This record gives sequence, structure tokens and C-alpha cells, in this order.
Amino acid sequence: MIEIDRAEKSLTIRFKDRFLDNAALDALVDAIRDAKSDESVRALAIDVSSDGDAGDEMGPLPARLTHRASAGSHGPGPLLQQDVIRALHDYMKPTIALLHGDVRGFALDIACLCDIRLAAPDATIVDDRIHQSRAAATGITYVLPRLIGQSQAMRLLLLGETIDAVEAHRIHLVHEIVDPADFGARIDAVAALPTRSWEVHKLQVIPQLDLGFDAAMTHCLGVRQTHVIENRVEGMKAWRERRDPEFTGR
Repeated sequence: MIEIDRAEKSLTIRFKDRFLDNAALDALVDAIRDAKSDESVRALAIDVSSDGDAGDEMGPLPARLTHRASAGSHGPGPLLQQDVIRALHDYMKPTIALLHGDVRGFALDIACLCDIRLAAPDATIVDDRIHQSRAAATGITYVLPRLIGQSQAMRLLLLGETIDAVEAHRIHLVHEIVDPADFGARIDAVAALPTRSWEVHKLQVIPQLDLGFDAAMTHCLGVRQTHVIENRVEGMKAWRERRDPEFTGR
């Protein structure tokens, strides 16, 4: 299952077990969706230290998905894994992945759906599903090339190389190498930002990855004209007065 630590402006989700089964993934989906609708949560952090999903031993699916369960030698479909990815994709407030120790398989998928990835010096990262003769069908093939380019994505997905924090930082998979003792401070710093403005940027960036230039220009104007950022007034006033702004996340 999962553990949830609540701070003043953020939530941090951790996994209790090394392998993620359907019960843990279902709880993760609920936690992400609850945080999305909770105005007091301005940043969501996920500690992705894990050996990934449990493969063919995921346990029973929740009732809402049993009608979609497939049988056959190709194995069960990653229905809940995709639910997790969709929930993160639709989550417009700041998301931060915390990587330390071993981060394997589907845990990497979760990290890649977060906005910011912080790696501890001891982090080792590998998508080892290729070594299990598995094919990832959880969105990583869509997301990873957009993060680090096709060549590096193929290296991780097809060769199943294990990389350390330094190499992950070099290929821009992670944003910063951070002592785990400083994870909390980094989360707090993000939660103190104008997170409504962060949301509006994400509402533009993510859909525009699949648009042409002219369509993207029209889309960003439409988003800007239909999404109010209340903290814009405070931000501009603080800038003029040469003081630190006090943002509320609205």
C-alpha cells in the first residue's frame, strides 16, 4: 500500500512495499485525484523508490476494471498502471518525483510523469522490463523520448541499462542531485511558488507537444484568456515594490 505525509502546503506519497501491486496502484490513483481537488495541497511529491510493478502477481483488480481484464498468454493488461499515468498527466499542480536507492520499471514511469525529478546520490535507475521479456504499455514509450530524446530513451528502454544519479543528471532525466535530507526543503520551496501560474503553464505545455506552431499559438492564447491567476496582482505589486511576494496558490 502507500503512506501519505502531509505538510502545510504539500503531500508526499511513499510506497510501503518494494513491489507495487494493484492495491497500491489503486490507492495511489485515489491519492492523486484527492490531492487534485484539495486546494490546500499546492505541491505533490512521490517517493518512487521501488522495484516497479509486480508483473503477473498484481493481485485482484478493483471492481471498476474487471470487465476490461484480458486473458491469454500475453498476460494481464496494465490497466491500473495506465490509471496512475493518466491521473498524473491530468494533475496540473506541481508534481515532484523523489528518487533514491533502486528505481525500477514502472517506478520510472511514475517519475517521468512528474514535473520535477530529484535524485539522491545513491539513486540507481533502470527499466529492466526488457530483461524480463516484457513490453511496457504504460505510456513510457510516449513520455521518455519527449524528456530525453529518442536515442537516450531507446538506450534505457531497449538495452535496460542501469544508470546512476550522475548519469541521469547528465542526460537530463533528473533535474538535480539532492541529499535526501534536503528533499523536504525542495518540496516546500516548490509549494511556496505561484502554483496557479504553474498550472496554467502546464495546461499549455503538455497539450502543445502534439500541436503545430500556429495551433499552439492559438491554444496558449485561449488558455491564458480563460484561466484567471489571482496571484498575478500580488506578483506584479511585489515586483514593483522590490519585496518577496506572498502567494496563495490561486
